[in-house]
Amino acid sequence: MNPAHLHDVIKARKTIKVLGSPEAPTRISDQVAEVNDAVVREAVQTAGMAPFHYARSKDLAEPWRAYHLWNEDTNSLALYLQNELGVQTKEPKLLAACGSVVLITWLPQHPFSQQEKQRKIEEEHIAATSAMTQNLLLLLTAHGLGNYWSSGGILRSPELFEKLGIPVEERLMGAIFVEYPEATNPNHECKPGALRNQRSLKWIKELAL
Repeated sequence: MNPAHLHDVIKARKTIKVLGSPEAPTRISDQVAEVNDAVVREAVQTAGMAPFHYARSKDLAEPWRAYHLWNEDTNSLALYLQNELGVQTKEPKLLAACGSVVLITWLPQHPFSQQEKQRKIEEEHIAATSAMTQNLLLLLTAHGLGNYWSSGGILRSPELFEKLGIPVEERLMGAIFVEYPEATNPNHECKPGALRNQRSLKWIKELAL
């Protein structure tokens, strides 16, 4: 492994919000979809090597779950949100422009009698799922696929969970919108992340005893 390459990938990852039109969404050819969908699937599987502390269940130990929506379904969902639900936020436009989207959830633990223990476990689950999500962003970046970690907006609502078949007890960590480079459209609006140029190293403090 080349550590320099890993440093480069981390620095290269950046937020780009690509917005399209639900009436004229991105259409992915079968050939492009076959190649890039496979990359996304593998990236999600590899991202799942992130560490976690508490096993969620005996059958599926990880505290996260990942749900894919491929291009045809993102287009359908974009129209549904805009025309059926009247959503005016950016989610329909993001869905219309992306090649695919991955919805990552985390699973709250069953209640414990000790409230402090319950809080600790939930924090561990959130932290672990965040690590898995960051792994996915870096892997997508390394493969040349644009990506945007959105909090999800309307996609985190119980109504959308029910429509998509996601258990309502799960919590959305993020909607990862994936841009396929072969499907770039000059009519798309691209917005960079608002905080990228505000980064610094001032939060690092050297400690000594």
